[in-house]
Amino acid sequence: MDFKVLQSEFSKALSTSGKSILSRANLPILSNVLIKAGASGVEIVSTNLETATKVQVGGKVGAFGEITLSGKMILEFVSQLPEGEVKFEKLGEEVVITTKGYSGRFPTMPPEEFPAIPKIEKGISLEVDSAEFAKRVLKIIFSAAQDEGRPILTGALCEINKNRMRIVVTDGYRLGYEEVALSSPKNLPNIKINVPARALNEVAKIIAEGNSREQGDEKGKAGEKINILISDALNQINFKINGVEFTSRLIEGEYPNWQKIIPSTFNTKVTINRAEFIKLVKITSIFARESGNIIKLKFEPTGSGKNGKLSVMATSSQVGSSDVSCEVGIVGKGGEIAFNYRYLAEVLSAIDDEEINFEMNESLNPGKITGMDSKDPYFHIIMPVRLQA
Repeated sequence: MDFKVLQSEFSKALSTSGKSILSRANLPILSNVLIKAGASGVEIVSTNLETATKVQVGGKVGAFGEITLSGKMILEFVSQLPEGEVKFEKLGEEVVITTKGYSGRFPTMPPEEFPAIPKIEKGISLEVDSAEFAKRVLKIIFSAAQDEGRPILTGALCEINKNRMRIVVTDGYRLGYEEVALSSPKNLPNIKINVPARALNEVAKIIAEGNSREQGDEKGKAGEKINILISDALNQINFKINGVEFTSRLIEGEYPNWQKIIPSTFNTKVTINRAEFIKLVKITSIFARESGNIIKLKFEPTGSGKNGKLSVMATSSQVGSSDVSCEVGIVGKGGEIAFNYRYLAEVLSAIDDEEINFEMNESLNPGKITGMDSKDPYFHIIMPVRLQA
């Protein structure tokens, strides 16, 4: 087995395939990548038994074959090599990688020990704009639960309905909602699946990283599509874009009724400069970190019209207190509400609007954040913290 490939392409492919590598695996083979050389070029595969990543790279293949070796070691080595052509060759039980005075030898494991990657033979096929998909996923995916004690909430509920995919993510304390338009909806059935949030996050990153490398930014190519295939059994999902395939298991079980936590109306609506809001939250977080991460927001109408004031406060018996404010636009009576500052900071960093809308009722009711475009379906709900008397 031997082939030649460009260092930049090989390094990029190894980095992408690393999305499914377990650095600390009970099975040593799960820390490896499977590299295949064949008629169509070079294929690099990794899996952690929950997800699998397959990357295709063009190269000059001298002898067909396959082998598995440490994914982390080979990536670290190849990424440090100079640009140009890299030779990959299997010699006995080792792999030798050489280029321009650089040489590395790596032990291997038999490819037969590498787990079989499940393939979806038949399923429901979708197509969406890749850049739009990545952008919208990254705006909400951080709201998924990290605690495996509630596995249902570690996923994102994806509802396929006619010409759109609705995505809901919640950890019980906050909730993000987005919609993605389907590029070519054709008699698709209405289905609900729960995709692991980590898997969606990795897919979004693969798209963003690929676009960034090719375009010099994260806007991506206009019109570029990502193909999504959901197995008929609704237990697996596959994403395919630009020579990369990412496959994941789906989470079984009933997703909670998320609609019931969203108030139907709000008595106060505030328009806030996002950059200013971020600044106020960051300043008060210095004090909030010593008092359970809690900050209090106070909205007050001032004078006539829609002028108002937002005050952001935090108090700690150990380090002191902070009270900062800015001007806002306000409709309604105003009020006070308290949040974990981390939840506010994360959502404000994910939105790219210059201004945001914040809506609330009373101090114990959820707050809602949206962008300024009334046609944008995106919204974010945050559950409040009880204010101390």
